Amino acid sequence: MCDHIPEEVLIHILTKVPAKSLLRFRSVSKSWKSLITSPYFISLHTHQSFLSKPSPPDDKMLVRHYSKAKKTELYTIHHNNEDFTVENETKICFPFRGLSRYYFRIVGFSNGLLCLSDDVFGYTNLVMLWNPLIRRKITLPLPKSIFNKLGPYMFVLGFGFDVKNNDFKVVRIAYVQGINGYNLPPKVEIFALNLGTWSGIDADVPENWVIEYFWTQAFVKGKVHWVACKMNMDRENGKENLIMVFDLSDEVFEELLLPNALLDESPINLCTLEYKDSVAVLDYDRRLWSGSCCIWLMKDYGDFKSWSKMYSVNLDAGMGMVLSFTNDGNLLLTVRNGELVTYDPRTRETKNLGVLGTKDSSFVDRYSESLALLIEGEQVLVGVPNAAESDSSEEENEAEDGGVEKNELWMQSIMIQYLTAFLKR
Repeated sequence: MCDHIPEEVLIHILTKVPAKSLLRFRSVSKSWKSLITSPYFISLHTHQSFLSKPSPPDDKMLVRHYSKAKKTELYTIHHNNEDFTVENETKICFPFRGLSRYYFRIVGFSNGLLCLSDDVFGYTNLVMLWNPLIRRKITLPLPKSIFNKLGPYMFVLGFGFDVKNNDFKVVRIAYVQGINGYNLPPKVEIFALNLGTWSGIDADVPENWVIEYFWTQAFVKGKVHWVACKMNMDRENGKENLIMVFDLSDEVFEELLLPNALLDESPINLCTLEYKDSVAVLDYDRRLWSGSCCIWLMKDYGDFKSWSKMYSVNLDAGMGMVLSFTNDGNLLLTVRNGELVTYDPRTRETKNLGVLGTKDSSFVDRYSESLALLIEGEQVLVGVPNAAESDSSEEENEAEDGGVEKNELWMQSIMIQYLTAFLKR
């Protein structure tokens, strides 16, 4: 390994080195390559990467948007500063063009891995974990609860890194459609990367609905958070909103109460968002063609009394989606024409960041890197999709790309009509 440094000392040093540098260090010697690519070292480094979160001014943001001009998803890394400048040292090339209709839903980004699901423009069973730094991915096997076994149903996904067990996990909640709506409790399965399979859970599953299609997750403190609703005949509308929580380590469900002002709001207009080390809830005035959004923050995680209305955003030009927060207290959001902008809640001014997608295709999260999938993952090449995983050809997708925004609007309109009727039952 090295004539002058004990192996255990070298391992301790290298686990603190960025993943991008370690990929280059494999060429130092055969012994270094053997160490860096060993399951033991990758496990140590992945765990260390999750714990070593960068702080200003070193932290960066990952941005995804759909380019109508290039007919594909584009990924860029930006410095989390006032100008949101592009970081040019790391290039992310999207290798899955043609595998989805327009673009994937990003379920989450955790410890260097993206979880992608092809369910935005219709259900498919394609879910992937992708490490864009090392260009490796795995396609998740089919879960047990799928359409031809359950009949009509909806499903929700959550994703994150389980730091206690040093593993990446995907949780899938499937609701079977009955005569009067979606039956409870739902069917829950967990995919653990270390096992490579789906499995059920022994924990009690709460009789809550996570609203289909508009769901977003907030991954905080090792737990996935979604806005949900449950039956409560003491409320005027017979239902009550809450936050449903799933602990990836212990694989149990929990609940967090919402502020009174949000208990009777339409859950279609609510979603969760991570803010620092706690949870925020976005309350849009309406899901389609929204013009304003109130942002509530749980200042002390787990303390119901610490809920506070943090911001109120009102845009005359119309909003797309609130995506994240910058270090200087501004919001990152899209406007109706698909532009990514920063919004200063103090001055109510917006600043165009030069990223133009569609209003629903943009995604922003803290950027991180790891060596995950270096062993398990399949190498993927840019522009060479696996035809066996694709339901449509690249040429068909390109012919339809002019209607991506119309399809976004159509899908949302259909789901809003259906879910509005469901919630009134």
